[in-house]
Amino acid sequence: MDYIEFHSEVPTNLSTMVMAFGGWIDAGEAATGAMRHLVRHLSAPRLASIDPEAFFIFTQERPEARMTSDGNRAIRWPRSEFYTWQPPGGQPGMLLFRGMEPNQLWRTYSNMFLDLVEQCGVKRIVSIGALLAGSPHTRPTRVTGRSTDPEWQVLMEDWGIYRRPSYQGPTGISTILLEAAHQRGISSLSFMGQAPHYLQVTSNPSVIQALLTHVNRLLGLGLDVSRLDAAVEAFRTKCDQLVANDPSTQSHVQQLEQEYDSESDEEPDALDSEELNSDQLMQDLENFLREEREGES
Repeated sequence: MDYIEFHSEVPTNLSTMVMAFGGWIDAGEAATGAMRHLVRHLSAPRLASIDPEAFFIFTQERPEARMTSDGNRAIRWPRSEFYTWQPPGGQPGMLLFRGMEPNQLWRTYSNMFLDLVEQCGVKRIVSIGALLAGSPHTRPTRVTGRSTDPEWQVLMEDWGIYRRPSYQGPTGISTILLEAAHQRGISSLSFMGQAPHYLQVTSNPSVIQALLTHVNRLLGLGLDVSRLDAAVEAFRTKCDQLVANDPSTQSHVQQLEQEYDSESDEEPDALDSEELNSDQLMQDLENFLREEREGES
């Protein structure tokens, strides 16, 4: 594992893993945002980091310059980190991962990634993601699920969210990893949240909360996801205000509401929002979210 830096001794009793990648399937930064909350709420310590040098093209995924509290400049490189959580009572623990989708050497990355996963004793992986879809922000966030584990598949069917895989086309690193994991005998489940395609914002608390709710329910983590209620309410209120000031977007949202209310549970394809141009709405929402984050710091 030449590309991994370890920060503590590797445990071998982490039977379950939850992972989230930024980039390809992380609409509204919902997957990585949910993982950030999960790590924080579980107080999960860092286990290991992946060296970004071999896997990222830094002109595509650029490092960031940050000012420190003492007035110096620090460089923040793309982060890919593993965390661990050990529940009370000696029960099997959980491995957590959050990182950006790598730019290159995917097969090398996958083998390295899964070697560590197997070393930790992982038998099943939960992958969380989010796509842009024709879902209005005025309705509950839809989350779909699929699994290679028969028991988990039955559970998804009972919840009414199971979707048989049907997508064909370009794919992301999470799909590559889960396919490679399947070849190693590791089962998996994928949760996919649906973010409104007309709200391509940096952070969507509604989808974050929906993904956390499903992971919490699946794994029985006992998280208090209501902590996000205020952020979700503020986000929806601001969206309502901005949409009301944009007649074309307002009309589009009303159409999506009708489709949402009349649709079966078919999972839509990911959208790129080219059909709707609402740049000012996006800018206003970005400003609002930035102010919210600054107010929390």
